Amino acid sequence: MNLDLFLIGSEFSDDQGTIHFLLSWVMLYRFAYVLMWVTFKIFFRRIDVVGLEKLPKGKPVILIANHPASFLDAMVLAVFLRRSLHFYVRGDIFEHPIAYRILTILHMIPIYSKEHGDGILEKNKRTFDRGRKLLSKGKMLLVFPEGFSRLSKELVPLKKGAARVALQTAFGDGQQTDLHIQTVAINYSWHGRGASLFIRVGENMQIQHHQEKYLTNPAQAINALTLEMQELFHRNVIHIEDGSRTEMAEELMRMHYRQPFYKVDGFFEEARTICDKVAGLQEQYYHEHVGLMYKYQKILLRWRTNDRRVASSHPSVKNLILLFLVLPFFVAGFIIWFIPGTVAKWIADKTVTRIDFYTSVYTGILGVMGLLWWIGLCFAGWDVNNWIGLTLAVLSPFYAYLALWWLDMLKRELAHLRFRELEAVDHHLAEELTKMRAKLVFE
Repeated sequence: MNLDLFLIGSEFSDDQGTIHFLLSWVMLYRFAYVLMWVTFKIFFRRIDVVGLEKLPKGKPVILIANHPASFLDAMVLAVFLRRSLHFYVRGDIFEHPIAYRILTILHMIPIYSKEHGDGILEKNKRTFDRGRKLLSKGKMLLVFPEGFSRLSKELVPLKKGAARVALQTAFGDGQQTDLHIQTVAINYSWHGRGASLFIRVGENMQIQHHQEKYLTNPAQAINALTLEMQELFHRNVIHIEDGSRTEMAEELMRMHYRQPFYKVDGFFEEARTICDKVAGLQEQYYHEHVGLMYKYQKILLRWRTNDRRVASSHPSVKNLILLFLVLPFFVAGFIIWFIPGTVAKWIADKTVTRIDFYTSVYTGILGVMGLLWWIGLCFAGWDVNNWIGLTLAVLSPFYAYLALWWLDMLKRELAHLRFRELEAVDHHLAEELTKMRAKLVFE
């Protein structure tokens, strides 16, 4: 890890004390990377990343991504894109000098809005300078061009900041004309534990054709590039024309996840198709669809089964055997990790008021509490049985992963059994559920 990258554009860059401080914490970024990788693997039911081969190698890149889940979006991209990533975050969390230094080590760059008080233009000028200098060294900078996180999948006009940084980097003093603007789509099946995470690296573009315009009229060049980025963004993220129909589109995407023939490589196109179909429904038919969805879910709830069972085949003998074999690990994982897992969820439930912040806060608390709990387990393991106890404690996060997997699998198999009971008691209703589902997913 190059220490210079932490100091670029920083007011502390000439402070020897700060340099020594950063040297002593140089592994913090890698440590945080491993911690969040483990946390995400436990928290999400499945994680799919497609298109990594499209990321330009050895070249400066500005990532533009949709922003559905607050600061979690930057963290999942930093972990799963397999390349060092720098990103902008709200500037008020940088106010304390220690926070400034640690967050800088974690590749965060402050950006300010009007609510942060006077002097934001000068502060943001330094922010954009830092981004430009990072790009001039061939690094990757993440920008959320819509400006703020939100649940709605309706696109809003892009801010001009990304275009400004790109043009200044490409045609300013650094002359990084090989800079790429790369799109990334992020989708969570819902905001909570057991959700599925989907990341798709999409198309990218270069900007050499804006050079002449930028050198003669920078403002026009920034506007033109922003419009071109808007078109690129529109083609490469999952979005819906009518934001008020986002919830229905997301429910249908979740149903698509549960199809037995689900293929990750085709999910992006299928999700886009679902959004287009939902947006294209006439008002009357849309409300009929909403009513049908409500009726479908109400029947599933009454019979304590689920949509996955309606979509898939009969219970798997292999799964039942796996449940039996993994049972001891479930018991161990449940007993060991019940307290930090429950407390983390309780804190998130009590403190978060916006759904798009929920998963961010939940995973952050879970990661920190899990780390402290794991350290305590390691000390206790060593105290009880030296190396054997320590080894078992070190591996304990794997027990937590298996415990959650076991619970999910148990719920799935119980849903299978309850649906079989429904078929025996009311075969007509079971068939009706299958027809309702087919109509909901536009089959």
